[in-house]
Amino acid sequence: MKPVVEPVVSPEPKPEAEPEVAPEVKPVKKTVENPVVKKSAVKKSVPTKPVVAPHADTAADSLSGLRVVGEVEPVTLVPSGVTMPARIDTGATTSSIDATEIEPFERDGEKWVRFVVADRRSGEKVSMQCPLLRRVNIISHAGESLKRPVVVIKTMMGGVAFDHEFSLTNRSDFSYQVLIGRNYLQGEFVVDVNRKNVTSPMSEN
Repeated sequence: MKPVVEPVVSPEPKPEAEPEVAPEVKPVKKTVENPVVKKSAVKKSVPTKPVVAPHADTAADSLSGLRVVGEVEPVTLVPSGVTMPARIDTGATTSSIDATEIEPFERDGEKWVRFVVADRRSGEKVSMQCPLLRRVNIISHAGESLKRPVVVIKTMMGGVAFDHEFSLTNRSDFSYQVLIGRNYLQGEFVVDVNRKNVTSPMSEN
């Protein structure tokens, strides 16, 4: 299914707790549609066979053979082409992504969700549409119980593309728009917390 392009007008994201200065670039507005993912085909966010980009040169741990990543790595949303710095968190079970204007809808009797992601560095905003996999209960730091939609998004890190589950939430108060949890790392990556951008150089500003 080819991406459907439609204009998106959304407010500028709120400043983060640790404000970062981003260049003023006119937003690129487009809509991307993920392929339909059958709920029965997704089990505990086990990735499909990873797709390795040609000439991908990712460092590997000599003992485990797993790819090495640092505490921060660039992650690309394959459907949209937007690349954002992601925080690698081995303490998080599931990955999450910064999303606004989250709106559920139905298509051919199936539950879908549309949402907007924005690259804080460039100002690019992209509207995405994905099948709704499920909703999860999350307890916030304030003790509030929240329900977040979960979708499957193809992303690329270290030259390797995976289909993984991401919960959608507003991360405007966090320094990083993408959080990579254990569901993404397991069986593929080992984390060196003393390093950053091992897979590819990237400015976080």
